Amino acid sequence: FITSKKIEAIRREHENAINGSDEKYKSTSELISALKQERNQLEQRCVTLRRKHKKVSDDSLFLKNMIESLEADKVDFRTQITQAQAELAKARDMTVQSLAPLEEKLYSLMLQLDSDVIEINSP
Repeated sequence: FITSKKIEAIRREHENAINGSDEKYKSTSELISALKQERNQLEQRCVTLRRKHKKVSDDSLFLKNMIESLEADKVDFRTQITQAQAELAKARDMTVQSLAPLEEKLYSLMLQLDSDVIEINSP
């Protein structure tokens, strides 16, 4: 970045060169050459800053779109989670309901087996 001090120094150099009191620039062509060099440096800096600005703008746009997409999907995701939780609860209930009769049947079979074993072992 060019500061006001740098601009002031350049202005003084120009005035001194025009007045002939600055030994740094012995001719107008040297002054023009120095100014062109300064301009080229500034243009290069400007190009670099434009590239950085474009990169930041692109990144910002990408993140903005990503946030919008996630926000739009948030409702659908919550709905899907709620549905999955309801299905899980239903499956648990069905499991509990299915297990009760099976446990009763198992208990009955175990009693029957025990009575069969007792009959076989009794004299």
